[in-house]
Amino acid sequence: MMNEKNFKKWLGRTAYQLMPDRFARDESVHIDNIPGRILKTWNDRMPNWQPDEKGEYLNNFYYGGNINGLKEKLSFLKILGFDMIYITPIEQSEEYHHYDVGDHETIDPWLGTWDDFRSLCNTAHKLDILVMVDLVFNHTGIHSRYITEHPDWYEDNNGQHTFWYGFKNLPTCNKFNKSYQDAMTEVIETYLKNGADGIRLDLAEIFPKEFLYALNRVKEKYPEAIFVGEMWDFAISDREEERKYSKVLDGELDSVMNYPIADAILRWVRWGEYRHFQYNFDRVYNMYPENVQNVLLNNVGTHDNPTTMTMLAGDKMNNDVLSRDRIWDIEGPWRKSDGSFDTYGFRKFEAEHDSLNDEEYELGKKLTKLAIAIMYTFPGIPCIFQGTEIAETGYKDPFNRKPYNWNSNESEMLDFVKNIGRYRHKNKDILASGKIKLVSIDAETMVLERYTDEGKKLFLIANRTDEERCSQIIINGQPEEIWVGPYSTIRLRTI
Repeated sequence: MMNEKNFKKWLGRTAYQLMPDRFARDESVHIDNIPGRILKTWNDRMPNWQPDEKGEYLNNFYYGGNINGLKEKLSFLKILGFDMIYITPIEQSEEYHHYDVGDHETIDPWLGTWDDFRSLCNTAHKLDILVMVDLVFNHTGIHSRYITEHPDWYEDNNGQHTFWYGFKNLPTCNKFNKSYQDAMTEVIETYLKNGADGIRLDLAEIFPKEFLYALNRVKEKYPEAIFVGEMWDFAISDREEERKYSKVLDGELDSVMNYPIADAILRWVRWGEYRHFQYNFDRVYNMYPENVQNVLLNNVGTHDNPTTMTMLAGDKMNNDVLSRDRIWDIEGPWRKSDGSFDTYGFRKFEAEHDSLNDEEYELGKKLTKLAIAIMYTFPGIPCIFQGTEIAETGYKDPFNRKPYNWNSNESEMLDFVKNIGRYRHKNKDILASGKIKLVSIDAETMVLERYTDEGKKLFLIANRTDEERCSQIIINGQPEEIWVGPYSTIRLRTI
């Protein structure tokens, strides 16, 4: 199980997630033509969302962002309070997002080289910024070199490939194959020896324990490396018979992406779903080991969700807490009775509703700031997805993955993120590893308490309504009434 001493450098971090092709571009880097790729201009921010002449939806449009461009922006991220970056895959592939691995050993030429990656990590470390990279081991691209070089690395179904989620361009790998386990362990080691500090494992929630234990052998050389698994549901079940599916009880993973809490925060902020919040809070913070809680990767939006602004103020978000679906599971109206999906209709809706109207935009900013303030108070590592700090809007892929708008005039949200980042660092002695208590919650207000064994305390009082509200907290043994303005939070530290 995770040794907290080895992971001390991760405690209290604040993370920023970005997609290298969409974040920043070093214009001095020449981009050679690659057949099949489209290079869009940076300011052409409407994605190529329509099908091609064959009716296929291709992810072959790029913006030319690269590793060197990211390196140039590290100081900007540091000023905003971020001391950790989580970057989506950078390996050679056919699609801009790079989740269709072609070659684990080669960085995509439009993104850079291993020298560029090492330089990025060295620069980040000088700024006390840790680097986490996203690795994809569940599947590869259909044209990956491993298809012919290592056919035994793939699942076999009567001589045919199996495909992740039915996507015919993503053949699934055999995680029980020892040769494959050894090779992927070497991939992780390559990233760590070139400067990465941690690994985010795509689709780790469906990985067998045997595969995760094999990958953990890397920790013998890199004991401070942290493995964070993609996890859409809870990483632990309270049913004994489901313990075998756990991902954090026996050292399989050090941390997971905390989507249940993300859903709880977003639904409370938007609709006041306090029972749902209480349920998710109790499951995570009563069942997860404390050392896991302290490095959970928290979020209120990622590359797989609509933007936070759109989830909190846009149309079609899912408010049915009785289903297992989350707030961002919005595809229902486009699912057909025969099981097929109206991709064109869905994307057309996304394109036509890419921006919020003025009233929605202003409300979205208020609610987004509220959601971020709550997330920044939770145990673990809060993670902001690129563009959230400039109030970016948009629905799901590809509309939530626009190139970063470096010409944005949105200073209000940017200043908020900068200021709350300072608050987080100022109170790191409590927020890094202090315990959490949900003091009270209803459809209008909530009170969170972070505290340490030494008696230090920090309170967050949040009001999600458009009117001033009062909450009561106990300070030094005495009840006190705290009034909070509309769509606001108050943060109090007591000794």
